[in-house]
Amino acid sequence: MIVKKLAVPLINEKLLAQAEHCYAATAALSEAGFDFIRSRIPPKCKMEIVTGLDILTSPQVLRRIWRNYQDRISLHIYTKNFFHANVYIFDLPYRKAVAFVGSGNFTLEGIKDSEELFYKITDPKEIEALKSWFVGYYEFSEPITETIIQEYELIHPLMKQREIASRKEKKQFIELTTTGFNWDAIKFKNQFFKKDDYLAFATSKSPLNNAEIQAERSAVQTKLLQLHESLKDQIHKLKIWEDSTDIVSSLNPEHHADQKLTSIWICYGRSNAELSKYYPEARLNNFMNLQVVISQKEVAIWLVVGKQRSSKEDREYFKQQMIGEAYRNAFFTLLVGLGVGYWIEIAGDKINVETFQNAESLWEFTKSDDWQYYDFIIGRTYSPGEFDLSTDTITLTITKNFDKLILLYRHIKDSSLEKVN
Repeated sequence: MIVKKLAVPLINEKLLAQAEHCYAATAALSEAGFDFIRSRIPPKCKMEIVTGLDILTSPQVLRRIWRNYQDRISLHIYTKNFFHANVYIFDLPYRKAVAFVGSGNFTLEGIKDSEELFYKITDPKEIEALKSWFVGYYEFSEPITETIIQEYELIHPLMKQREIASRKEKKQFIELTTTGFNWDAIKFKNQFFKKDDYLAFATSKSPLNNAEIQAERSAVQTKLLQLHESLKDQIHKLKIWEDSTDIVSSLNPEHHADQKLTSIWICYGRSNAELSKYYPEARLNNFMNLQVVISQKEVAIWLVVGKQRSSKEDREYFKQQMIGEAYRNAFFTLLVGLGVGYWIEIAGDKINVETFQNAESLWEFTKSDDWQYYDFIIGRTYSPGEFDLSTDTITLTITKNFDKLILLYRHIKDSSLEKVN
């Protein structure tokens, strides 16, 4: 029997609720996937898991299993080859059993959200054969240890960075080629940014730095400076400031991630005088700021809480403040209050703000932030040709967005400065 969503039979047929013993061979684990299964099986149900670490697995879930569930959950790591099997077997009452063989990992995406395919097996002989297969891999795997977890925690952020970059490149490729996007269908007559402005950041050009491409980037830089002039008065009313030495980001690919220039921006944040007072030798764009960003296919307006290796003070203090119920409730209210169209991105995962049901779910999402390795951004994007990006409206569009984002900026910034004082 073919099953598209493994979660459906697991819940509707009460397989998890009846389970007496679980066997799982999987290519990857996540905390959400583990909690989906663990929270629904009986307390006396034993579980044996074998997984590889070839596909990203959460170090947190490895540590949780090792620290909290050793009495009933046994986890082994298969290291002898690339491990990409996904098999789930459940022993049920009255010596019955059911198994599922398919593509979904032991993650929430693999169990219920992504497009996966499983085959349900109830024949006792086939299930015994699967158990024998499972035991073969389980017994030739390494039991999870503190040492394995510690070493994996050291390399996991860099592995995730590569995964995030690859995912974003794929997303952009798909948006440009398979979703009906067509430059020729966009009317640029009254647009502030023209087609050539966006194409200055084409993937093929991003690592290059010749005179022709520099001229294209400089033309976009000039337009951003024009925007800055029209925004200055409103920006200063909000009590945020430009970096007087570097209003627009660098046009040199060597100064960007992976030595590729895929976007440029203007940014506003603490004044240089304020930074000098509280954070000697700091620069504005190394701290939380508001940005207007242009890239190959969009204009974005962001509150950048921090990019990789930046805004340590703000982000670590924010993480501490989120422990407090009142603070996280206020943050939730401000974030969701931005409205439809806004999103929050942490550690490569981008979620629309209206999808958070409560402050607790938002708090769980923010826990994955790590200032050393990941971006933390709140914002929204506009596509070429939109009325909001026309020559007559773009300044108003930016100021309206800044008026909303400044409330979140102050909520995080003022708290961090209170710590310094």
